[in-house]
Amino acid sequence: MKNKHWIGVDFGGTNIRIGLFNHENKLVCENKFLTEANRGPEYIIANLKQNIQMVKGDHDIGGIGIGMPGPLNPYEGIVLGPVNLPGWDFVPLADRITEYFGIPCYIENDCNVATLAESLEGAGKGYPIVFYITVSTGVGGGLCIHGEILSGASGNAGEIGNIIVSDKPVKHSFLNSGSLEGMASGTSILKLAQKRGLKVNHAHEVFKLARENNETAREIAASAMDSLARGMAAIAHVVEPHIFILGGGVSTAVPNFAAEMKERFEQYIYPVMRGKIQIELSQFNEPGMIGAMYLVKKKVTRLNNKT
Repeated sequence: MKNKHWIGVDFGGTNIRIGLFNHENKLVCENKFLTEANRGPEYIIANLKQNIQMVKGDHDIGGIGIGMPGPLNPYEGIVLGPVNLPGWDFVPLADRITEYFGIPCYIENDCNVATLAESLEGAGKGYPIVFYITVSTGVGGGLCIHGEILSGASGNAGEIGNIIVSDKPVKHSFLNSGSLEGMASGTSILKLAQKRGLKVNHAHEVFKLARENNETAREIAASAMDSLARGMAAIAHVVEPHIFILGGGVSTAVPNFAAEMKERFEQYIYPVMRGKIQIELSQFNEPGMIGAMYLVKKKVTRLNNKT
């Protein structure tokens, strides 16, 4: 195990990144290619195998970890039909990759592996309880306790996008009315801004207009941040993490986002909790590949230690 290499895969709806890491967790090489989600699972799996083989080369590989959109069952390695991956209904991806390469493969929700990366190497390093939130196209979350992912009974822990944070009848996808994703995601912010007449193409542009005192933009930005603060408060009263880490395109593109979120968040928690929960931005632009590597390395190492 000491000299083995490990492969981490960040499997997104648009791009797939594959990284080869040495036994010291250092990235040796990587490859990035288009997912081509519309071509279906068989094409993508064949392409994934080919690219893993290219990155793997002649190295002795301990295992392959894959972080990807849910829903999925990490315990059985089955993909259960992500919205942005049409046709991926009950696909046993982990078994398919394991059988092809003859080495262990594990899959996990992309937010969960991102949380693992931040917990072990990023902004959450040194904190026992870490909650990661991505605010991007959607809103997702993940929880790590003492460097271990909490996946939940069936693998759906951290699906915070469906938390109800508003009584407004805002419907987004199949989620609850007034859901966190429906109120605070980049998609929702952009949709509302365009509906209200703002000439913008990205959610972060709404926050820029808000800083320039555009009244409509200020209302939209304040509503989104308030919704996120309410969602974080709900999480804090159940989990009370030592730190919230904010990632994703919206969080990282808006100046002083973490500081403003901390101010809003503390309005909604018990006074005795104020000042005790840190809020920081993610240290990784794309933590999925790193987290996927740690996922498989920890699982294989634990399995070997039992035998």
